[in-house]
Amino acid sequence: MAFAQKFIVADDHPLFRAALTQALRQLAPQAEIVESDTMEATAEVVTRHPDADLILLDLHMPGAHGFSGLIQLRGQTPDIPVAVVSGSDEPYVVRRAIDYGASGFIPKSSSLQLIAEAVGEILDGEVWLPAELAAAMR
Repeated sequence: MAFAQKFIVADDHPLFRAALTQALRQLAPQAEIVESDTMEATAEVVTRHPDADLILLDLHMPGAHGFSGLIQLRGQTPDIPVAVVSGSDEPYVVRRAIDYGASGFIPKSSSLQLIAEAVGEILDGEVWLPAELAAAMR
């Protein structure tokens, strides 16, 4: 990937934001990465960075209830793909995230390598799910 990329990492846990940033750096070392820790801050960041290539969104952040953060971002920026990153990886949660417009679902238990793979596929226009969750939803 030769062009400069921009990612928004929205998660209220500093350690997990750092892990996501590290995975993104593996994929795109020159990328600009903007972080936020609440839904309000995420909405502001998205407004300031409408040219972002991807938003990585934690479902459970201050200011978000259920899928409200995802729904808000899909309405605010329909052109920027949103990948949900969550510790809740039950098939019904994954199905609803995809139904509400997520371009992928990345469990928080994923390795840095798997996160980078997921982001790469989403940037290529695919909807990404871990193999075991994709199988459970069929």
